[in-house]
Amino acid sequence: MGIDVSKASLDIALLGEEEVSASRKVPNSEEEFEMLLSWIERQADADLEESPEQVHVCLEASGGYQRPVARFLHEEGLTVSVINPQRTSSYADSQLTRSKTDKVDARLLARFCQREEPSSWEPSSSEQRGLKEMTRGLQSLKKERDRLRNQIEQSSNPTVTESLRSVLESINEQIERLEDQIDKHVQDCRSLARKRELLVTIPGIGQATAALVLAELGDPERFESARQAAAYAGLTPSHHESGSSIHRKSRLSKVGSSRLRKALYFPAITAL
Repeated sequence: MGIDVSKASLDIALLGEEEVSASRKVPNSEEEFEMLLSWIERQADADLEESPEQVHVCLEASGGYQRPVARFLHEEGLTVSVINPQRTSSYADSQLTRSKTDKVDARLLARFCQREEPSSWEPSSSEQRGLKEMTRGLQSLKKERDRLRNQIEQSSNPTVTESLRSVLESINEQIERLEDQIDKHVQDCRSLARKRELLVTIPGIGQATAALVLAELGDPERFESARQAAAYAGLTPSHHESGSSIHRKSRLSKVGSSRLRKALYFPAITAL
């Protein structure tokens, strides 16, 4: 089954052996999820002669709009896969079923799910979700701090400079406070604390980077190999093997978490 997720709605396509057997559009609202599940149960029984638990659902990661329905269906026992949009876009291009400007739709997601059988998604723990919210908040504050520093350097008006320095001082205090909260959050969670202890043994990775990696990567043990984890961060090489590009130098795929990739860049340089 493919679900094309937007902020307001869910476009759904249920695939049989080859063709779409049923489709539906419902509001992307938690109040509608029970009705969606009932519809899936009816269709699975009538059209597919399967139990709902045998239905494999694929959704694209779409700025967080997919999380509530993905979590609900997972908790109801369905196999759920949350796919990087670049992966489904590449699949769509390979199928020659759309122009480059066409959007990946629910039918194509259902076909992708059937043929590629992507790995199942596991929702993050409440501890990891809390850590992610804090580390992303910290990144935003640091970005604002850097912007203010640049503005102060370029300012020639003493009054403006004084005002900017006052704001910068407040942001620095907020950064320090949030860093302390992140450290306490990790210490209070035995699982996160144990994993951070392991991460900081890697050259170039300190406490702050370890916390960000745990927030963005999730449980490292869910990956079967180091290469899988590297691919998740977009740190595996992308090869060019067609036409005149066959001899081009490999480069990072950058298909993955940009935040994770950025966090690991300087530790990687340090380790060289």
